[in-house]
Amino acid sequence: MTEAHIFLAVVLFFLTNWIGQHSAHVGYMQLSVLVKIDEAPAFNFIYRAFSPVAFITVVSAALYGVGADPVVKDIYLVVVYYFALRILFNVATGKSRLLNWGVQFAYVATSIPAAYYVYSNLIIYKQFLFPSPQDLGTAIWLAVAAYIYHTANSIRTSGERTKSRKRAYLDNRYQTYDRQYGEIIRENSETKQQQVLIMAVLIYEAFNRPRLYRLIENFLFHLGLAKTLGIMQVTTNVPISDEESVRLGSRKLINEHQAALLSLEAKKETPYSWAIRKEVIACYNRDQSYVDEVIGIYEQLIEMFAPEEKDDVGAECARHQESAKTSQETPNN
Repeated sequence: MTEAHIFLAVVLFFLTNWIGQHSAHVGYMQLSVLVKIDEAPAFNFIYRAFSPVAFITVVSAALYGVGADPVVKDIYLVVVYYFALRILFNVATGKSRLLNWGVQFAYVATSIPAAYYVYSNLIIYKQFLFPSPQDLGTAIWLAVAAYIYHTANSIRTSGERTKSRKRAYLDNRYQTYDRQYGEIIRENSETKQQQVLIMAVLIYEAFNRPRLYRLIENFLFHLGLAKTLGIMQVTTNVPISDEESVRLGSRKLINEHQAALLSLEAKKETPYSWAIRKEVIACYNRDQSYVDEVIGIYEQLIEMFAPEEKDDVGAECARHQESAKTSQETPNN
């Protein structure tokens, strides 16, 4: 029944991700490029470690119900396959640098033994479907566990290690993409701030669409099922390379940047850099969480690689005005 167990592990993988994405209101911590405080450490640990155990318990009950008893045999292996799949996924998509491997090991060391214990003591015997009178005594322990959970969930862990890990990730991505696409970005931008903004979008797009995803996307494009391609996810009607997507994406961002500056100047409003950046990013992707993430990456990259450009609004406006003046004075041939 290995195939059935692997299939259930894949279902568990997608199910836990979907539930997690819809549990942000109770403190679920999603993988992010930015440093974020874990507001509910107990919830996150319990959810990640014990959701697989709950999953195989519910599935086992359903399988018993439809007479698929053979599939239940050794069903604890679903949890083993699930964690193997999760680790392989994060490594394959380039997100391993963002993971706290100590915590990941804790999930595995807790979840797999718990799954085997539940399997060997409960699932393997069908009686676990019918609570006995003795089970009522466990209600007291459940109440105690709920109290401990509530107390532990109030603890706030230090974010220093997370900050260091994510800073190292951004440093690695910036250096890598600068070697690969830096010349293209510099050719299509006017200022250092613009270059960093393009790099922030590039890093976040690549984070969400790693190479494995893009390979699948290229295949779907030829079937007419995808419209965006390349590392910067540019909308296109023809196949393009990652290099071309960076060129097109850079031009789009710079054009939006110039349009935003001209619009504010026409309204005689002060062109604050942070407001312009938000407007430019929103033109690339209007999702608010996307805008917030890219802004956060931009600010960290500026601090790490171009601190002299931080909040340099006046210089940015002066460069733009000088560029516009030069363009107007250039005679047409």
